[in-house]
Amino acid sequence: RDGTGVPQDDREAARLFRRAANKGHAGAQNELGRCYKLGRGTPQDNDEAARLFRRAAEQGYALDGPSAATALSLPGAMDVIELRQKADQGEADAQYALGGCYLCGQLVPKDYTEAAGLFRRAADQVHLGAQYSLGGCYLDGLGVPQDDREAARLFRHAAKKGHAAAQFELARCYHFSKGMPQDDDEAARLFRRATEQGHALAQCSLGQCYSQGKGVLQDDREAARLYRLAAEQGFSVALFNLGLCCEQGRGVPQDVGEAARLYRLAADQGNPEPMFNLGKLLLQMAAEGRALPAAPGEAARFLEQAMEQTEDEESRLEALAALSKYAH
Repeated sequence: RDGTGVPQDDREAARLFRRAANKGHAGAQNELGRCYKLGRGTPQDNDEAARLFRRAAEQGYALDGPSAATALSLPGAMDVIELRQKADQGEADAQYALGGCYLCGQLVPKDYTEAAGLFRRAADQVHLGAQYSLGGCYLDGLGVPQDDREAARLFRHAAKKGHAAAQFELARCYHFSKGMPQDDDEAARLFRRATEQGHALAQCSLGQCYSQGKGVLQDDREAARLYRLAAEQGFSVALFNLGLCCEQGRGVPQDVGEAARLYRLAADQGNPEPMFNLGKLLLQMAAEGRALPAAPGEAARFLEQAMEQTEDEESRLEALAALSKYAH
């Protein structure tokens, strides 16, 4: 869709999203809905976009405000008035959608307090998306006082009903001891439940559990498999982690060419860590005669970008050392 690693092709992107959406993948349903809403690679069709957004939301996918509004079959920004009327009449879906608009500053000015208030009204009606979103407000202190315990309580309510994003966030609460006792076993169990619904961040997090042996038996092959699932959805951290597996031969056959490809895809999303690894790997491949003549210059560019974007002083110094070696 974005021309990352391949020629940009809206039709092919929509075709691939459709294949995954038809298998029940919530993230792909959301992306295909966006294709129909914007007319990218498909005919413009708000009704089909609404149907796909609703299918994704029913699996616990957290829609943004405009997508939630479309799921309610509201065709455009002019209908925020209608959305507000429905919210004032007590319709939980409308309260949730309008709360998302205020949270993101879409269709209306950004207002965290108003967003939290609308999420609360919908959450009181046992709206799973609103419970999850209100939990996020408490977790980050947006429009409400920061409160890890209240965030975890709200995530738990939605997670019990199968909301994938809430399962993921509750797992993180257990993993990082935010409002819950630290419990790697429970974190892994919840990551797995969200993973089974195609949640990319949960897939990557469960992969990290297997890589580190936290809450599960250590298993590099399973870690790599899970990273691949998340990487196929374009998640930068998963692309980087799978690249590490390929470079080091952990859980997969060693393949530095594939590692470089994955690092490049992750680096293209602005992540400094894969920029650094890609720069070092390209220099190594050039030194061993396994890269194109332009590779050292490209490596230097990635290392310079990594230095500009990272806040880690140790990483900056390591990148500088690699650049100095290249210069000499």
